[in-house]
Amino acid sequence: MARIFSLLSRQQRTGLIWNVTDHAVQVARLGRFDVKPLVVDAFAELAPGDDAALAAWLRDHFPDRSAGYMPAYCGFHPPERVLLRETINTRRMTEPNYLPQLLAEQAKLTGVAEWHVSALHPTEGELFTTATPSRPGLLLGLPLAVVRESQARLRKLGLRPRRLEIGSVALLGALTRHVRETSYPHAAVVCEIGLGQTRVYFLAKDGVHTPATLPHGLLSIMESAMKELGVPGIGAARDALFAPTDELRSHSRRLVRMLTRHLKPAVDYFEMQTGQPIGALFCAHLPAKLGWLEEALCAAIDLEFLVPDFNAWLPTIGLALAPGAEPPPRSWFQALSLVGQLASTATAHEANA
Repeated sequence: MARIFSLLSRQQRTGLIWNVTDHAVQVARLGRFDVKPLVVDAFAELAPGDDAALAAWLRDHFPDRSAGYMPAYCGFHPPERVLLRETINTRRMTEPNYLPQLLAEQAKLTGVAEWHVSALHPTEGELFTTATPSRPGLLLGLPLAVVRESQARLRKLGLRPRRLEIGSVALLGALTRHVRETSYPHAAVVCEIGLGQTRVYFLAKDGVHTPATLPHGLLSIMESAMKELGVPGIGAARDALFAPTDELRSHSRRLVRMLTRHLKPAVDYFEMQTGQPIGALFCAHLPAKLGWLEEALCAAIDLEFLVPDFNAWLPTIGLALAPGAEPPPRSWFQALSLVGQLASTATAHEANA
């Protein structure tokens, strides 16, 4: 009887989404896992290292929280992560070191003995097995030490991850499904804008492509803002970007110029090599207050936004906003994609935990 009560109480629990990038920690409150669709109703973007602010948010939004750990669906983006499109010889996957050696060679790593390495289907996202025909796939690698560090931090915060995954993979999967379901006719480019670099992915007919990382990120944009506005330091430039004036917006194309100088040739090269035109761009990782920089980036390389309509998208993945709640900014698409594919099976995960 105690076991049955435990399972029922787990199904009735609430939880949250936790997604960390270079620029913010995104947290959102989830409703009871046994209620379908799974409701999400409160959103916050906090500074990455401000655990005190996160603890205060948890107290405010879960006032009836009981002792113990709170279940959470967690995404993170360690700088060491590797995601490369490579041809996978699945017949060699019976060799214990085949995938790690392939990752080390292609990513130019000195050692991957303590890494998690797997190969994913470039369109469906499923794991390759020895039964999969040899073909291009996505080679995914991550040091296990980074995983353990993140798990320790989550435990310190009182969170128990139901899943802890690289948010890039969840994002690319959600965007791929969205493009397919909306019959978008062109390829799309996805940019994860970090502090010192930008990771780029192309969503094409044959799946995800992984060009070289661009050597510029938000720091380059801040440095451009220093020059354009004549402000004395990076901190002042950052503050200006988060509260843009009309004058600053008028300089927007120049602010992203270093980034577009590398992004535009990558787009042109992909189009030339594949014959697939790129029609839209999706930016991830920038906080909602920096969404205007995404607009500048799209305009600078003459692409439209790839912005899912949350009101239409959420029901397709088993999520719903609370009655009267406003849809979150587009910067939340990646965080919501962490739980969207699991919403229909959240109860099963809770029962098996």
